[in-house]
Amino acid sequence: MNMTRGGSSILVLLAAAWTASAQPDDKLDKQRCAKPAEFALVFSYGYSADKMPAEDERFEDLLKRIKDAGFNVIHCPHADKRLALCKKHGVKMMVDLLIENHHVYKNPKGAEALCAKLRDNADVWGYNIWNDPFGKSVEGRLRDIRNVRTWDPTHPAFCGTYRTVGMKGLSNPDVFGYYDFHWKRGTAQHFPHLLAYSAWAKERDAVFYTWLSCTSGLPGKGNFNRSLYSANTGIACGLRGILWFLADDMIDRKTHEWTEIGRDIIRVQRQIGPLAKELTKLSHPTAIYTTTIRTTLNNERIKDGPTMPPGLTGHAFPKDFWLQPMAGEFLLGVFQDDAKRDAIFVANHNAYLEQQVTLRMTKDVGKVRVFNRTGRQWELLDSTNGQFNVQLAPGAGELLRFEK
Repeated sequence: MNMTRGGSSILVLLAAAWTASAQPDDKLDKQRCAKPAEFALVFSYGYSADKMPAEDERFEDLLKRIKDAGFNVIHCPHADKRLALCKKHGVKMMVDLLIENHHVYKNPKGAEALCAKLRDNADVWGYNIWNDPFGKSVEGRLRDIRNVRTWDPTHPAFCGTYRTVGMKGLSNPDVFGYYDFHWKRGTAQHFPHLLAYSAWAKERDAVFYTWLSCTSGLPGKGNFNRSLYSANTGIACGLRGILWFLADDMIDRKTHEWTEIGRDIIRVQRQIGPLAKELTKLSHPTAIYTTTIRTTLNNERIKDGPTMPPGLTGHAFPKDFWLQPMAGEFLLGVFQDDAKRDAIFVANHNAYLEQQVTLRMTKDVGKVRVFNRTGRQWELLDSTNGQFNVQLAPGAGELLRFEK
């Protein structure tokens, strides 16, 4: 098509205008705030509504209880007094930006004012801006993250979806996540989802969290095992936080007494909490490997076993990898820590059966240390001829590192 000189000028002007408008978004999309310094264990009554106690003394009572139970983040609408109480008790606030007076897209002026006020506040975890399937609203979610990043570049905005719905298009997050409730909706999807989010987190220089159902099994029985399994296999894939769904099931709203379900989750957090700072020192997984299994995650015998766990085909240990599995059925995440030391997280593939894991080092990577949760310190692990053992309780996981 022939173009007149005037027409060409118009196109040049339009292109320049488009480039000028696109540049700020591009810059914002590449921007990242500091990553959270602790693995997040989030207490939430819900979102888009304020179910928290209205009275300051009752809110403080709740904070004391959740702090003692191992939670380090509370997801709730902001109030100055609430934030002051969070500071007092060492619990960070994930501010709900889906509340009417500072809704992230329905009331952007209110949201902007609040975010600007909270900028650089060390007692704020960040903001919760979405928790449901994106549908056709990916552009809206990109917009919301850009806005929050403009209003307050010092804190992340959590943006989550169902399974992977729409997440492929969310290219700019600091912290993002998902829910799948795999024990109820299909355990075969557990690892495909984890692998997808692990890869996206690395690609986007972000971290990923997950909503985990707090009612995955029978209260006081298998619920603990299943919840612990979900947490530890997630950690092996690079998971950095859990939002428990939801506190209505875990605590009596009037008395703040824990239910049997709540006590199950407290037991899980007693195991993960001591690792909260150590886990955030790790890189994204450099590799994720698995052994074959003879039993399912639910401890059911596999008729034609051993076989690869569902969703982990292609993740067998390479023969030239410096660690080789000798015994046990487990998932292995490979990392480097903040001092560039090799580290691994070993997770039991069975939620109900104890495993003795045996690994053999095929080259000298130094002494093996395991993180002792009770003493919250690194301890030397015995090894003979490069071989060492790790005992895993049902659904459990262990963090190890190698020091030359």
